[in-house]
Amino acid sequence: GCNRRDGFGKCDIYFAKKNVYGQWGRPYNAGNVVNGKSADKQPCLSPDGRYLYFASDRAGGLGKMDIWVSELDANGRWGKPKNLGAPINTPGDDICPFIHPDNQTLYFSSDGHPGLGKKDIFMSRLDSADHWTAPVNLGYPINSHRDEIGLVVDNKGVTAYFSSNINSDTKNIYTFE
Repeated sequence: GCNRRDGFGKCDIYFAKKNVYGQWGRPYNAGNVVNGKSADKQPCLSPDGRYLYFASDRAGGLGKMDIWVSELDANGRWGKPKNLGAPINTPGDDICPFIHPDNQTLYFSSDGHPGLGKKDIFMSRLDSADHWTAPVNLGYPINSHRDEIGLVVDNKGVTAYFSSNINSDTKNIYTFE
C-alpha cells in the first residue's frame, strides 16, 4: 500500500490473514524492519513461507529499484532485509520478484540486464552454494521490444502468467505453459 496513514514510507508491504471461515482479515503493516522510508513493494512470499522477496529503492541498493529478501526467524519476526546483490541487481530497475514453487528459481523483471526491450523477464537459480546464477533472459516470444513484467508460475509449476504492453499502451496479461 502506498501513502497510507499507517505506513513508514512511500509504499509499504502489508499482510492479511484468512480466518477459519475463509474471510480475509484487515491488512496489517509488515513493520518497520521490512518497511522503511523508501518504496517497498511487489512482495513475493517463498513457497515455504520463510522468505519475503520484494523490490525497493531503499539506501544500500545497487540501482534505482533492487530486489531484497527478508527471512522469517524462529519467533515469527521478519529479519533485516538483505540486498540480493549482483548478479541479480543492476544500476537500473530490478523489480517484480517471483520465487518458483521449487523454492530455487527466481523470476524478475529488469531494464538493467541486456534485453530485447525496455523491461524483460529474467530467470536465475540458486546453485549448490546458495548463490544466484547469472540471470538468463527468457527471450522471444515472452520478451519483446516493450515491457514485460511480473511473471508468476502456478503452484504446480506448469502455467506461467505475465504482463506486457506488446499490443497496446496498456498492459495485458498473457499466459504460457
